[in-house]
Amino acid sequence: MSFFCNLPTHLPEEPIFFPPIIMLCPFFATYLLIYRKSHKKYHSVLFLYNNNDKKLLIPGKRLYGQVTPSTATIFITPYPPPNDILPVIGIVQCRRHGQHQQDLPINLLVEGNAAKIHAFADNVPLPLEIIYASACYERTPFNKDEMELLWQKRVLVLGGGTGGSKICLELARAGVGNFTICDPQRLEYANISRHEGALPDVGKPKVDVIAERIYGINPAIKTEPHFDNIFDRTYDQVKDIFARQDIAIVSTDKTAIQLQSNEFTHKLGIPAVFGGCYEEARGGEVFFTVPEKKTPCLACLRGGLRQPQTNGKIDYSTAKSTEDYQGQPGLHAAIDFVTCVEVMVSLGVLLRDSETSQLGKLIKSASNFILIGGAMAEGFYRFRKPFDIFFQPLSGRRKTCPVCQGYADVLEGVDNILTNNCGG
Repeated sequence: MSFFCNLPTHLPEEPIFFPPIIMLCPFFATYLLIYRKSHKKYHSVLFLYNNNDKKLLIPGKRLYGQVTPSTATIFITPYPPPNDILPVIGIVQCRRHGQHQQDLPINLLVEGNAAKIHAFADNVPLPLEIIYASACYERTPFNKDEMELLWQKRVLVLGGGTGGSKICLELARAGVGNFTICDPQRLEYANISRHEGALPDVGKPKVDVIAERIYGINPAIKTEPHFDNIFDRTYDQVKDIFARQDIAIVSTDKTAIQLQSNEFTHKLGIPAVFGGCYEEARGGEVFFTVPEKKTPCLACLRGGLRQPQTNGKIDYSTAKSTEDYQGQPGLHAAIDFVTCVEVMVSLGVLLRDSETSQLGKLIKSASNFILIGGAMAEGFYRFRKPFDIFFQPLSGRRKTCPVCQGYADVLEGVDNILTNNCGG
């Protein structure tokens, strides 16, 4: 949705009174903040991913942004936001006009194939600063080759809850450029204490909340939210989603979705990372599969190890009611302790072919199962002390595994397994 208002071309220089209802219009607020003499002078910031994206600034291109009065800054970017979280506040022109096009407050004048860019507000020159994504990494510069590699990667995240939302934002900060996010649930008040969303987001689909947060980190990142259980779709539709990815990160506690994802990724030869927390987030696990490295798959793991999880009515607990629950403060931090390991493993999988990546060297077929004990892990499951983290050795692929044992021979039967489990 775009916000277009019939505003006057010029406003009086002296402050005038507007009824409160009119002040709700973002463009009236923008005009007043910029031109009232009682306010300090504003400057504009144009965000582009890199210099090559100046080619996006073609005549008629809409510009999105917002005004921040406390810093006297007008943020502008050509990348469309998810869910219209930023209004259209400007347009690109190829020459000066006497009036605003479509009554938009901000105009960018682009000259000489974007060699020169000028900003105007109400036909008055506005100081312009161009910021590239690289400015966000000036104090912590990453390897340029690895950053370029991550920018091209396509990441599928199944589950937009506590872990999935954290994973998406951390990978966005690391430089991943493309996300497909799948979750059928809306954000609830009960999620706020541990989700990356906030109170104003309650009621929104979790996938939309995550997409909006990613846009706030880097507007140039591409997000594809799916507000449904994709496994309710037809086999071909699900296969199409998986086939477009470089990695699948499964961050849901639904065992059926975990196992279906395991089957799809192995059939298509796509790496996958599975993560989750145990009772009260005392600890958790991160498990990854890389088909070309002949790693054991999730079906091998689930068939060969006893599992500590027990589903209860209270999240991360076997408690049947709130009176029975004896959880400790800091649940979000305890979950993040596990999730951050999952993020680093996921980056390692994405960078496993890079000669310079230290994270890529962690991806070994003999070390694809990590157990992470948190602050309350001592004596729980396989943990001997608090903050107990170690690789759990596996003996290789399980001989009776229906998915990966004799990988090439099993492919013919996998189609039938997956088709029966998918909708349609």
